[in-house]
Amino acid sequence: MPVQIELPFHFLPSERTSYRFFSFYSFSAFLFGWLLFVLVFTARADTSIEGPPGYEYIFGDEFSGSELNQELWGLGINEKNLQNEGVDCVYKIDNIEVGDGLLVFTQKREPVPVMGRSWSREKSFNYSSGGVHTQKGYELRNNMYLELRCKLPQNNAGYGAFWTMSRKLGNWKPEDLLEIDMFEFIAAKEKTRLWSGLWWHDFRAHELHEGIPRKFAVKRSDDHFFINEQLYKAHHGHGHYIKGNKVNFYDFFSFGIRVTKNEMFWYLSQHGPAWKSEPYFKFSGGKVHNRTYGKVDDFEWYREVPKDLYAQVILNYAIRNAEWAGGPVRDEQLPSKMYVDYVRFFKLTN
Repeated sequence: MPVQIELPFHFLPSERTSYRFFSFYSFSAFLFGWLLFVLVFTARADTSIEGPPGYEYIFGDEFSGSELNQELWGLGINEKNLQNEGVDCVYKIDNIEVGDGLLVFTQKREPVPVMGRSWSREKSFNYSSGGVHTQKGYELRNNMYLELRCKLPQNNAGYGAFWTMSRKLGNWKPEDLLEIDMFEFIAAKEKTRLWSGLWWHDFRAHELHEGIPRKFAVKRSDDHFFINEQLYKAHHGHGHYIKGNKVNFYDFFSFGIRVTKNEMFWYLSQHGPAWKSEPYFKFSGGKVHNRTYGKVDDFEWYREVPKDLYAQVILNYAIRNAEWAGGPVRDEQLPSKMYVDYVRFFKLTN
């Protein structure tokens, strides 16, 4: 039943006052509605998927569901879930959660060692964590922009990475098979480091310098060799620190990489799309060298951006007990988590 309020006589509106009152009320309602629309529209615009000018969104993951999208993502850093040598954890689907708009990797000590495989052998792991790679058909290619927003961990021996490995698709050549380190991150707070770079693992026969021991050159064909020792691989990188960086990696930040036919650009931003910031690193082709650390001879090669790139995208949260990577692990800091807000792929349209 409507509530009736009786006003004293001197508060009762006249016909003219009543007209003004309801006109004011109507205008106020209109103004309120308009402001509400603007606020809602602005809020939606702030969370919209915005790519660089000339690029359109083609696929990605906002992690808005309740489980991992297995059409897009596979477990581990490769199809067989093999661990890299020197990594001290196995990747398990139980350590990967999707909820509240986030992908979460949890790193923990296992009560009982878990069996897994590295590239060289089967072994037991005392620790487990999360890692995923894009399935076939979801590659980073030329004339694309890729952006991720995440919050990195801060435990000793924690090692977060966002990177790619080339697939042998299209008109590939040995020198076009490269690893793109979009970023690698040492999570130990006293050794916080984020760096980016490129590695080439594959070489033509004439590129094998005499100083490279042949035991490290695995023959794929008469004119294709894979180098399996890091000291003898070609590298291009900016080093361990980003000059002038003001991004807090322990809060959510955005990272982006743009690949054209001839150049690659890396971007960082605390707020908003990463591409709106100035690139902190780029590669335009030229001479590259092995990363020697003064241990072996310095060798030189010439490399360009692959013209037919098919790069499998990898996102993982590893444990590395090595001192250079922020180890050894401290069990009292576990379990520890790494958070991903979204991963978005854009394609150049003009």
